[in-house]
Amino acid sequence: MRLSSILAPLITLFPSSCLSLSHPITTDVLYWPVTSPEPTILARISYDSVSLEHNLLSYSPPKTTEKDSQDQVVRIGLYTSTATNTKQWVGSLTSLSSLREDLAPILQLYLGPSNEVYHVSVMTSSVSTSSPSNVANPSIELVSSKAGPRPHLNRPVVVGPDGTNPDEPAEKTFLQKYAYLSAPELPNI
Repeated sequence: MRLSSILAPLITLFPSSCLSLSHPITTDVLYWPVTSPEPTILARISYDSVSLEHNLLSYSPPKTTEKDSQDQVVRIGLYTSTATNTKQWVGSLTSLSSLREDLAPILQLYLGPSNEVYHVSVMTSSVSTSSPSNVANPSIELVSSKAGPRPHLNRPVVVGPDGTNPDEPAEKTFLQKYAYLSAPELPNI
């Protein structure tokens, strides 16, 4: 009995979304006023780790007045787990005015090599709603890390029989240098 004849009926029982290797990852972006003892959820975002498509599940900006938000500083971030700490805060500082309800901030989620969020930041946007009673949803940007240039290590150095670099041009004599300096329109000899 062939294996394909056994697996074919089983595969038709499951939808194609169950067979895909990627699954949506949900991340909570938190805001934490400096004067507050604990953070509050700012946004809940889900994204696909393979296609990097994202979806804003919820967004609840802090209730602020124009006067209050000018001087207050808040932390924007998330909790990550490391080898030494299962709940480590990672974030950045911003003004509370950048999270006002009538502005649509840009939330940037920085992704590591395995497409997990390791850092979050907020940028202010010039887009605002027509009335202060409407909440403007933020824009989401997923910023994936790219590998940098890799040095060529342990590459042998090629030298000529006399110990010099063969690509190195021969040094000019004093007369050749003088001829070039005194008559720049003449070709280099």
